[in-house]
Amino acid sequence: MFSLLAMHYAHPAVVDKIVGVVNGEVITQSEVMQSLFPLYDEYKKEYTGKKLEEKMMEAEDMVLNQLIEDKLVLSEAKKEGIKADDSEVEARIQGIIKSRFESEEKFREILAIQNIPFSNMKDALKNDIIKSKIVRQKVGGRIVITPSEVRQYYDEHINEFVEPERAEVLNILVRKKDQKDEKAKELIKKIKALLDRGEDFEAVAREYSEGPNAKGGGGLGLIRRGEMMKEVDETIFALEPGSISDIVETPIGYHIFKVIAKLPATSKDFDSAKSDITETIYRKKIDKNLAKWIKELKENAYISIK
Repeated sequence: MFSLLAMHYAHPAVVDKIVGVVNGEVITQSEVMQSLFPLYDEYKKEYTGKKLEEKMMEAEDMVLNQLIEDKLVLSEAKKEGIKADDSEVEARIQGIIKSRFESEEKFREILAIQNIPFSNMKDALKNDIIKSKIVRQKVGGRIVITPSEVRQYYDEHINEFVEPERAEVLNILVRKKDQKDEKAKELIKKIKALLDRGEDFEAVAREYSEGPNAKGGGGLGLIRRGEMMKEVDETIFALEPGSISDIVETPIGYHIFKVIAKLPATSKDFDSAKSDITETIYRKKIDKNLAKWIKELKENAYISIK
């Protein structure tokens, strides 16, 4: 087990190593770190010193256990010859884009802001599809969901079917080479000064932004409340239409946002929510049997934590 004290944003380039093996499938340090970074970002706002270390050690155990279970399920899928082809992954991506973004370009912009490589996202979706297939085969085959259950769930959980507030947003990004990149810091200050003097945001974005959508004036399209990292989300939705944010720092760089327009939250009707509800009920029922199946897999698996 590696030390979490080495896990600081001041060390963006960490030499990868194997921290566990599950039926011949390795768990790497980078896999664990990828899941821990968002938790670290949240915990460091509430805890410091030894308490922060304790919370992160707990989180590490939780993340590592989840990765072990994921590898076990993927290993079982491999034995059964279950795969996900490129067309399935692409269909899943397009489904995400269609439901939440204006275009694939906007989708990629959001990934870039959150420092998620597109290839990593595709690999994660591919594994999700494979895991879903094997779980449905091994655990979900006998599950039955009736129309009355779906209707009852909607009536009892009406607050869950609210489309969150949305904002049409422009973004200027200056990337950091490291945590002490003074040139990036000075450039974003220069950009903010230009905007404060009344320069056109889109023109400034086209000239200075290093975001993927800079040529289009920095447009991110419609952003739903809650889909960006916390500091970005809070900044965007605190702005009034037409206003520009202060400088916002994230792990990849410095951002300035402009909100063009806002759309209020809306509620989904029953017909629109039906498929989501069916999936929710399915998952609740499948969870009852999944834990037992995972336990059986663990008892018959080779698991080594280093």
